[in-house]
Amino acid sequence: MLIAMRRTSLLRALNLLGCAAITLLLTAECAGQNGVLVIRHGGTYSGTYRSTDSEVPCVLIATEEPVILENCYLEGPGNLIDARGGNADLQIRNCTGRGLPPTADNIRRGRFLEANEARRLWVEHNDLLQTAGIVAYLWQGSGQPDQTLRIRYNRVENLDGRHRNGGGTTVSFVSLIGVRGVAGMEVAWNQVRNEPNNSLVEDNINIYNSSGTARSPLRIHDNYVQGAYPYPATSPRYAGSGLTSDGDGATPLTTTAYLEAYDNQFVSTCAAMNIAAGHHVRYYRNRMVTSGLLPNGEKMAANYAGAGVWNEYKKPSTVFFANSMEKNTIGFVKLGYNQPFSNRHDLSQGACEPCTATEHLPNPITLETEHQEWEFWQQKLARYHIKPGVKK
Repeated sequence: MLIAMRRTSLLRALNLLGCAAITLLLTAECAGQNGVLVIRHGGTYSGTYRSTDSEVPCVLIATEEPVILENCYLEGPGNLIDARGGNADLQIRNCTGRGLPPTADNIRRGRFLEANEARRLWVEHNDLLQTAGIVAYLWQGSGQPDQTLRIRYNRVENLDGRHRNGGGTTVSFVSLIGVRGVAGMEVAWNQVRNEPNNSLVEDNINIYNSSGTARSPLRIHDNYVQGAYPYPATSPRYAGSGLTSDGDGATPLTTTAYLEAYDNQFVSTCAAMNIAAGHHVRYYRNRMVTSGLLPNGEKMAANYAGAGVWNEYKKPSTVFFANSMEKNTIGFVKLGYNQPFSNRHDLSQGACEPCTATEHLPNPITLETEHQEWEFWQQKLARYHIKPGVKK
């Protein structure tokens, strides 16, 4: 899963652009208001940064000192923020990131943030528009309150892994890969909406060989996620889910573990919530609603099941165990199935033994039922005085 880090080529490309010296704790601009930025020292940075090359990020974090990106506008075809050098201590808040079409064939749009072996990643109150989401590989932080991962209060539209010449690459809003044994991690109060034929996403949230701790599990809660479509959206090819615990780790310490997901809403996805790997993964009080229709009324052929729990990687009972789904509310349409009602597949047939106390919504599940989930989310935000995205 780990990708090659091309630090040398990135720095060479950025140097060719003639970047100026960075001024700390001030608005930092490089090659003018429309340039790219290399951050070599800690501080707070604001401004507009653009790239026109898929190989060149808008902002490159080249320091281990604490950095805050605040009130930035980022636009480009490649990674908008690149923190792959290791040991990044990074906060991103009140920024807008817009992905542009790739500048070469057979590659996708860039990620809003890509980080490797970070110490801190706090991503809060941002707008992510037509990007490939956020990925964190491995971890160097201690899990103390100032050295953990928090992705909260963001507004996300159209996660997009499509190539310009056809086809695409699977992407997620949040992908954690090998982020193990970290306390205090939280993914919460994010609003994710993917439109059919304007996005390509696999699992909106994928937790791969990553874990919290027994005393402080990774908490994924109070998120609204709509859409996980193939491209084109009427294709029968399976696209993705709302949330999947994943990973081929061969031991209890290297697989996904200590994850709690609760009070989330997953709407119009090919699958809603999966536990495909790990131990001590618990999903409860979530809502999963899929009508089997696209917004224009066409059938969504790739949808499969609402909830599923299965040992995808065929690991022993010392690696895959103590997983549960309980007290979830589900209404998931799949033609030809009867789980539990006609043309429903709320609980994956033969793959949901630990699913208990499920509340099955009555038939029919329609586009109006999906819309009611959006209204419920709006009421919830108002009740808690929360507004995802950039603060105006």
